[in-house]
Amino acid sequence: MHHQLDPYLVVQHGLVTRHQAWKSGLSARQIDHLLHRKLLVPVHRGVFRDPAAPVTLDQRALAATLASGPGAVASHRLAVALRGVRNFDCQLVEISAPGLRRIPGVIAHRTVRSPDQAVLRGIPVTSPARTIIDTACVVSGGVVRRWLETWLSSKVLQLDDLEEQLRLAKGHAGVPVIRSLLDDRTLLHATADSGGEAALGDLLRRHGLPPLTLHHLVTVASGAVYELDWSYPELRAALELDGYGIHLRSLEAFEHDRFRRNELEIAGWTILNFTARQVERKPKTVVRQVEQLLLSRSAIR
Repeated sequence: MHHQLDPYLVVQHGLVTRHQAWKSGLSARQIDHLLHRKLLVPVHRGVFRDPAAPVTLDQRALAATLASGPGAVASHRLAVALRGVRNFDCQLVEISAPGLRRIPGVIAHRTVRSPDQAVLRGIPVTSPARTIIDTACVVSGGVVRRWLETWLSSKVLQLDDLEEQLRLAKGHAGVPVIRSLLDDRTLLHATADSGGEAALGDLLRRHGLPPLTLHHLVTVASGAVYELDWSYPELRAALELDGYGIHLRSLEAFEHDRFRRNELEIAGWTILNFTARQVERKPKTVVRQVEQLLLSRSAIR
């Protein structure tokens, strides 16, 4: 198609709009000729794609927003998929727009005013904060919690931005859901360094264990300062989430971890080590071992 049409006609992701084609001087008859010869493939009304371009999630998202008119943005579950979250494959094309057009294969949500948005790889999409609020209306609380913690731990989402959006989106059905999830977090304004670390804290909270402290700093007799993943400082009990890539990245790092643990043990700390795989696949064992640790440390005191 690129040798038939001027390259600037391709909006992005292999897409062409009828409006762009008209602006270039092509007549409706010429556009129909390109469609007949399959040099253009219709995606939505007024939106076509280059048959040589691969069909991707980005392409489907941009095509839907182009077809939906001014102010349309990829949102809800589609916005989650565009930004990425582990183990989530989205086949839905979901957008938000001030005025709705019925488009086959597109789930559209009407917005009174334009939601907080950004441009991601050329696609207008709701901001991470607004996305989380929107998804609270279409998926279960457990799924929203998982996405929320994942984005907070990976710094895709900042708590300050989420608080601001909760204030601006007052009246949105998703706001009370997110408020409840935030109020129920183990530690409201501290975030875990990884999804696995966040999952460990969330697992223990859901099973009714006492509130944990995240990223507690310990200074040992040698003067070294160590940061603990999760802990009960008053009991000198700590829980560490070990990642293979981080903790076993080199012999030097491996040996440092051993010295670190020894220093903490000498200082009176008891440490349990878990992996993200254990938290995900053997949650009952993880909870049982933490409960036993708390009982033993309480007995010592």
